[in-house]
Amino acid sequence: MNFRFPFKCLLGLCCLLPLSLWAQQDAPIQLGSKKISAALFEKDYRRLLESDSIKSDNKQKFLSDYIDYQLKILAAEDAKIPQSPAFQDEYQSFRKELASPYLIDGEKSEALVKEAYQRLKFEKQVGHILVKLAQNPSIADTLIAYQKIDNIRKRVLAGEIFEDLAKKFSEDDLSALKGGNIGFVTSLQTQYAFENAVYALEKGGISGIVRTSAGYHLIKILDVRPNQGKIRLAHILVSVPVNAATNLQVDAKNRIDQVQKYLEKGDESFELICKNYSEDPYSKGRGGELRRWYYSSDLSEELQSKLFTIQRLGDYTEPIRTNLGWQIFKLLDKKPLLSYDEMAEYLRQKVVTDPERSALIRTSFMKRVKSENKVVVLEAAEKLALERFAQDRIGDEYYLKMPLLQVSEKTWTIQDFYQFIVAQQKKKLKALGYLPSITERTWLDEFIDIHTLEEEEKNLETKYPAFKEQMQEFFEGNLYSKIIDQEIFEKSLDSLRQQAYFQSHAAQFTMPARIKAKIIDADTPKTLADGLELLGKSPYPMNKRLPDIGFALGQVEMIEGANKIAQELFILMAKNRDYVIELAGYQDASEADTLSEARVNHLVRYLVKKGISAARIIERVEGTLKPVSKTDKAKNARVAIKFYSQSMDDVVKRFNAIKPQSLIAEEGYFIKGQNPLLDGIAWEVGKQTKELNGRHIYLEISQMEPERLKRFDESRSSIIRELQVQLEKDWLTNLKQRFPVVLQTEELNRIMQ
Repeated sequence: MNFRFPFKCLLGLCCLLPLSLWAQQDAPIQLGSKKISAALFEKDYRRLLESDSIKSDNKQKFLSDYIDYQLKILAAEDAKIPQSPAFQDEYQSFRKELASPYLIDGEKSEALVKEAYQRLKFEKQVGHILVKLAQNPSIADTLIAYQKIDNIRKRVLAGEIFEDLAKKFSEDDLSALKGGNIGFVTSLQTQYAFENAVYALEKGGISGIVRTSAGYHLIKILDVRPNQGKIRLAHILVSVPVNAATNLQVDAKNRIDQVQKYLEKGDESFELICKNYSEDPYSKGRGGELRRWYYSSDLSEELQSKLFTIQRLGDYTEPIRTNLGWQIFKLLDKKPLLSYDEMAEYLRQKVVTDPERSALIRTSFMKRVKSENKVVVLEAAEKLALERFAQDRIGDEYYLKMPLLQVSEKTWTIQDFYQFIVAQQKKKLKALGYLPSITERTWLDEFIDIHTLEEEEKNLETKYPAFKEQMQEFFEGNLYSKIIDQEIFEKSLDSLRQQAYFQSHAAQFTMPARIKAKIIDADTPKTLADGLELLGKSPYPMNKRLPDIGFALGQVEMIEGANKIAQELFILMAKNRDYVIELAGYQDASEADTLSEARVNHLVRYLVKKGISAARIIERVEGTLKPVSKTDKAKNARVAIKFYSQSMDDVVKRFNAIKPQSLIAEEGYFIKGQNPLLDGIAWEVGKQTKELNGRHIYLEISQMEPERLKRFDESRSSIIRELQVQLEKDWLTNLKQRFPVVLQTEELNRIMQ
């Protein structure tokens, strides 16, 4: 049990009452009528002792805390919190969550995890021929599809070329054109039945007929290789759609070739060139870094061969045409397949969420618990139930009352089973819009499983002591939390109670003498001068940049690609609460005078709608000032973005990015002893510079405040903390009066030796 004792100092030891008052020798602690056994106390004590939470010098403090904790639990029980609907909902929800790992076959699960890891060691290049099946096929459709795939298989076995048959007959449009080749796959990437067939074959092998949710497959293994591990990449993207006009395709190719020349020249880093030329707004600010690891099977076959053959970290590819445009990739990191211990937890999550594997685990689990819970299906009743469900009934037929299923001591009749089917069919119809074809046999299996699981789950506390202990911990912990909220936290947030406490303890809440000051500490006079220029007045200018947001000529709609910049602007503003932006609207001389303002308003509305405060946006209308092009009028229809920050730290980062500690700056209110630089000067309004230990320092005191009593709003956080202390102290005093504490000191000392 992990005791959640209060956050503040607790009371000393409770008073000890005569030993003669004890009714039982095995209860060293009694709170009112509640007795805490020696076994329970010793169990709690030993656990905390083993975790080093209890030392030789704090045993009595532990005992005091333990008693206070138990008093609060008793108070929660006395207040009938466990009987409240809210508590019961939380308790049952937690129990259901905690029960999950107890309701699977752990051995079967671990076997599937180990199997998945062994398969991950190899990647297999797969070709397949698919004959599709609908989601809920009829028997006739299933037979036709099976006969078709069977005829194809016979032709393969007779010597016809697999790839030619795939091109002609496969109904997988993506792979049929490539002779059925779907590239390299590994474990946990396809349906389990498909994967089983793949890993049962060697290179050149051809499978039997394999059924998946997509239909029937024939599988051929084209190649086998060791797992190539995973890589992390950066890229430079010149974006152009696959179906773009020829002139755009040529322009994109010319631009990526120019990027390649810059890289080969070596005057600038990959990261800098990326920031200047890449058209991926999500990665260019990070030098093109793609924030994920790629396995070879995550990539197209062409990219696999080009990216996994890069030998050295930092090397990059030639331009590669992809469906995004032209890309140059740089290898940032490369790792081999992790060890089993490193991957086990990840694989467990994948295995238990895989539908086919989880079904195997469930089947194995249900076989065991049906035996343990003495599940019996009465054969005569089963036969009647399956035969007569589809027949008309008036409801008083004799067989409806016949026992059908027995689980431990409980029994369900045929009528219970029929009512279950009807209820489940209604749910399916509501969820899917149609009634799927499910046999009575399948419904019966589900009926049996549900009631077996109910019985198993009901007895978890009896079967598994660890489960019982965890539920008890949650029960007490939740009780403790709710009674603390009720008796301390909620009462401490009552504004009238806070006001009354403040008025009776006003002298305790004092604001010491303080000054409002700005401190700028630089490594050189130039750095100091540059810092002063930028840090003169908030908000402070930053060197962060985004491209201008372009608009269609004569309109207020953003051009293609501008939405990505607007989205990136929103993300930056959402992540950095101190940022302030200036939006400057421009128009071409050929456009209406109102467009520059309308464009700014359009962008402001976009940001405000997404939750950015209008107070963080500065609006400027520049009209036809500063045109960026005389020939391409569309380039003048834009909104330019400047970044500012209300935090000096964002400006300081500009200086320290090149040379750490070149500039240090802070501002705010200070009291004596808080900053050595301010303690070393006279406290008076004014500015001064000084040199100290080779640093150049600017100090500015703009405001002085003498010692005074705090206002209520300034003291509120302190009032709440101190009020909580007082409330808890008074509450514990009251609890010890309601539930007298009786301690058997000799027994307690024996346990705590």
